[in-house]
Amino acid sequence: MTVPALEVEGLRHSYGGNRLALEDVGFRVMPGAFTCLLGPNGAGKSTLFALATGLLRPTAGRVRIHGHDIAQAPGDALAHLGVVFQQPTLDLDLTVVQNLRYFAALHGIGRREADRRIEAELTRLSLFERRAEK
Repeated sequence: MTVPALEVEGLRHSYGGNRLALEDVGFRVMPGAFTCLLGPNGAGKSTLFALATGLLRPTAGRVRIHGHDIAQAPGDALAHLGVVFQQPTLDLDLTVVQNLRYFAALHGIGRREADRRIEAELTRLSLFERRAEK
């Protein structure tokens, strides 16, 4: 039996406890399948993406990538995931460090290791003093 490339089961997420973004979402994407996620603004697409990449933790449910639970084994799960954005993705509301941490998390790099690498590279580029700027 083939393990799904992506499996979402009973996924629920709310912001601040009272703003429900997703409720009981579930689907499977098999390896080699082409799948689109479509919906109007506010439908929960970005929230689902953030949950599937481990950037947010679900209120309930689980996400597995090639059988690896993103909450329990994020490094193993993210090793099977490639992310391509359709537009430039720097968030102008985030600081330099926050943007870099975001991309590190997408690649399964833990916070401590990400901070070590960010400090080293910003220092190397003489930008460390600007790390808190947007």
